Amino acid sequence: MSANRRIAGNVVATILGEGVGALLNIYVIILIARELGPENFGAFSFILAFVGLIQLVTDMGITNLLVREIAQNPERYPAIIGSVRSLAWMLTGIVLLPLSIVCLVFIEDKDFGLSLLLMASAALAVMHAVIYGAVFRAFERMTFNATFFVFHKILLLVLVLVWMAGEATILNLCLVYLLANIAQFLMFFIATWKVFGRVKLAFDYPYLKYLLIEAIPVGFSMLFRKATLHVDSILLSALSTPLALGLFSAAYRIIQIIEMLPFTLSIPMYPQLARLAGTNMQAFNDFLNKILRFYVMIALPVMGGLFIFANQIIGIMYTDDYQSAGSLLQALSVVVFFIFPSSIMIYVYTATQKQRLFTWVSLGVFSINAILDVIFIPFFDALGAVIGTAFAEAFFVISSLYLLNKSGCIVDVVSIIVRPLLALVLAVTVFELVPIFDGILMLIVQGGLFLILYAALLLVTRAITLAEIKTVAQGLKRSKAQSVDSQLEGNG
Repeated sequence: MSANRRIAGNVVATILGEGVGALLNIYVIILIARELGPENFGAFSFILAFVGLIQLVTDMGITNLLVREIAQNPERYPAIIGSVRSLAWMLTGIVLLPLSIVCLVFIEDKDFGLSLLLMASAALAVMHAVIYGAVFRAFERMTFNATFFVFHKILLLVLVLVWMAGEATILNLCLVYLLANIAQFLMFFIATWKVFGRVKLAFDYPYLKYLLIEAIPVGFSMLFRKATLHVDSILLSALSTPLALGLFSAAYRIIQIIEMLPFTLSIPMYPQLARLAGTNMQAFNDFLNKILRFYVMIALPVMGGLFIFANQIIGIMYTDDYQSAGSLLQALSVVVFFIFPSSIMIYVYTATQKQRLFTWVSLGVFSINAILDVIFIPFFDALGAVIGTAFAEAFFVISSLYLLNKSGCIVDVVSIIVRPLLALVLAVTVFELVPIFDGILMLIVQGGLFLILYAALLLVTRAITLAEIKTVAQGLKRSKAQSVDSQLEGNG
């Protein structure tokens, strides 16, 4: 199978898995937010933010490097995974022991402390699952990742429904997440055993030392990126009210759900980027420009749709208590434009061996976000957090493109952005002149009309041409025909 067909197959699998999983996750978040109310939902969001940082510290970027290591040395897969598994279990013990003492002994609110401990354990279960998930990513069999992602969300939904029928406390909700994440780990563990064979625990100290040295810059970068995602919630908790935190979390949760799409789409691109970066930089740049052009064309209508239909989306997803979150979602819509290209940047930095540069850029983004939050939250509450997030994400993309350009990664920003942006502005202008109706059905109808108008304007502005569409369609048709032929040959 050609590289393009492998990538296309993995992209289709991730889109389907991410689409179904995202819808299920949206529903789960809606149920939780409605059940807890704004203030308790804000407290739960704080627990998620805190635990998310713990997960990043324990991961240290190793799982991302695993993909590169296994893809380049598939014959060493058992030794690599055996050593990393041993390291993961050691990290689990190192984290859980002191955290258990802090949560169960020193935190006065015992329910809150136990909730933190349960959610931290859930995060560590995800770390173990992701290690096995990296194996399927490295061997470009990402259908497994997409399938298990959907199964995890189905199980989480079922458990949340059970939680709602019983004692719907934050403590019990954290237990629900722990059970769902353990099940996800078991799915990956069993599937890896059946597909690639059982791997015994091992401890290759020289290799682990090499992997840690390579991973530390990536780990710090991911830590700063994750901290940037959660710093708003933490500072809102300290500088504002639980209500402001709950409203911001409700709006930002939608952005985080959308954010999963570009990050998932970027996963299949990584092996090809890594190979091209080591052999042909011109081909690498061409491939990167195609990715960014595709991402921009997707990001812009999502951004425009959120801006136009923000109040309707909040009204459908949450209760009337969250009505004020509509304006926050409108302001946050601009972040979508930046999270799509930013999702590929970690792989670009790693593929070109610029991990340390990525670390410094990520630190700068975190600092800008935190500083702006401290400045604006006391005056504007949740809107102050939105300002910090938007400026930080813009800085990340702009500075990354500038620094990577100096390193030989050439991106034609003007040709990628200008025409699609013009198409978006025209589409949004039209919809600002017409009434927007409430209700799920009307949202689907009006959202569909908005996408049709945007697509038509892409053709009018020549952001994409009919010839390009015809070429893509022919490629897909040819790929399908080749797949049928290969199946017939196999059956024969």
